[in-house]
Amino acid sequence: MTTKNLLVELFVEELPPKALSRLGVAFANGLADSLKSQGLAAADSVVTPYASPRRLAVHITQVAAQAADKPVSQKVMPVSVALDAAGQATPALLKKLGAMGLDASVLPQLKRAADGKGEALFFATVVKGATLVAGLQKALDEALAKLPIP
Repeated sequence: MTTKNLLVELFVEELPPKALSRLGVAFANGLADSLKSQGLAAADSVVTPYASPRRLAVHITQVAAQAADKPVSQKVMPVSVALDAAGQATPALLKKLGAMGLDASVLPQLKRAADGKGEALFFATVVKGATLVAGLQKALDEALAKLPIP
């Protein structure tokens, strides 16, 4: 997967000079942490904050255009509720699968595993990785909400 550098510049109203460095670092770290948690920035990406009275900016190295796909295992329900004595699917299981947007054709794909309370059925799927456009918007929203504005 190829990565590139990302520069984000935010134009703002006049910021207090005494708070500039703190705001710049908070914006940069908030943006970088969010991108890393979404799998869009590498763990060892270099983050450089910039701040002036009318701008907050950050330069982040090793940013991907799309995060890698992730396998996800979702608990469906306990085996005691999902299967009858003959091992067939119960109406409760079929209803739960319908609520998840699935049908009876996925029954062979359900895996039995312990969940801490007993045995449960799990459905494994692959979630598409976030795109930079969507991930960056989410990261900006989170970073702005966490700014320590006096």
